Amino acid sequence: MVETRRGPGLRWGFAVPTVATSHFVLDVPTLFAVTVFISLCGGVLLLFSWIQSRSTPALALWGIGYLLAAAAATVLSSHLIPVACAVCLGNALMCAAYGMMWSGSRSFEGRRVHLPLSAAGAAIWIAAFQFDGMAQSPTLCMAFTAVIAAAYALLSGRELWYARDRELFWRWPTLLVIFTHAGFLLARIPLADALTSAIVAGKPASALVTVMAFESMLAVFCVPFLRVAMSKERAELEQRRAALTDALTSIANRRAFFDCGGPLLERTVADRRPAALLLFDLDRFKAINDTGGHQTGDRVLKAFCDLVTASIRPDDLFARIGGEEFACLLPDISMAEALQRAEQLRRGFEVMRFAGLTVGHTVSVGVAVTEGGRDLPALLATADRALYRAKADGRNRVAPAPLVLVERGGGEAVRRAPEIARPAVVVAPLAG
Repeated sequence: MVETRRGPGLRWGFAVPTVATSHFVLDVPTLFAVTVFISLCGGVLLLFSWIQSRSTPALALWGIGYLLAAAAATVLSSHLIPVACAVCLGNALMCAAYGMMWSGSRSFEGRRVHLPLSAAGAAIWIAAFQFDGMAQSPTLCMAFTAVIAAAYALLSGRELWYARDRELFWRWPTLLVIFTHAGFLLARIPLADALTSAIVAGKPASALVTVMAFESMLAVFCVPFLRVAMSKERAELEQRRAALTDALTSIANRRAFFDCGGPLLERTVADRRPAALLLFDLDRFKAINDTGGHQTGDRVLKAFCDLVTASIRPDDLFARIGGEEFACLLPDISMAEALQRAEQLRRGFEVMRFAGLTVGHTVSVGVAVTEGGRDLPALLATADRALYRAKADGRNRVAPAPLVLVERGGGEAVRRAPEIARPAVVVAPLAG
């Protein structure tokens, strides 16, 4: 036996028809009460998470959005507000809630937050409601609100789709929930007439409408937890990056060089491609600090890093491995190409000018190439010997090293390749 109940005082907008059976009763006031409770809990969860992590303002924006959604559901189901006011205010608050969540997504991805655009949906809804055709038509009200909410939901999904940290695991389930919810919002447009008729007449809901109702509650329940999980994952990722990044120059540090350089060298050798290591040391850097001060020395280090970073490829690895010593691992490059790259950087750094610096600033470079070695420390030691030769021969020059001896399985050693050049300097040096 099926009986039907109608929730008194129901306002059209984000509403779901009544469903009742002898075993299970689901009516609109119950749904609205559950929606308000879940939205409040989600908003409080997000706000408390923001209090614990003030560096993520997106959590506060999402929390405000959920509290606005709870207020919207409360207004739409209120018996104390005239119908027209409840419909206008409730749906405007719902549009503002979705707009605020879009702002949170932009903030989370480090993009500029446009609060006027976040409130534009609510303003458009209020303006449209002033027309008699809209105010007198529950179908138009539901469809128009669904369009605005879906637009904001799709914009939120777009922000995550083009995320700055694409390796975040929780980004994918969040995207799935957001895009699925946007699809259900858009589905309300063709179903608006059936939905509003069922609400007004108290007709039993179809299976599809029931699914839509539970989808809404599921999205409201899941998204806050997904947002918090994604925020915590971002914080952990930034901590890992900080541990692998040099604080002054913002390039990889020594730990990152060995953690990432070893696998990079192994992959290069496994593909039977050569790899080159450029080892840089800024000449007489103590004199730079003594004459220009440590701030000038810091500027010199940053400028050198900017010079190298602008010239390397996406797969190259550049790191600071000591005070004024840097290493650059270049996969798939020959000795001749590596020497040319090193000489370009040496010349480029020499012609830089720094205010307040009266002593010269140059760099010496040691270059080592392997066509089969898998040991990064050994390659680094070889490049270090070449760098020592460059320093001993007067600084401000590029010196090559012989190819690294390659060891194969069974202890068999391949004959060392002949040295490319016996002199310490193979690229025309300038006076040191």
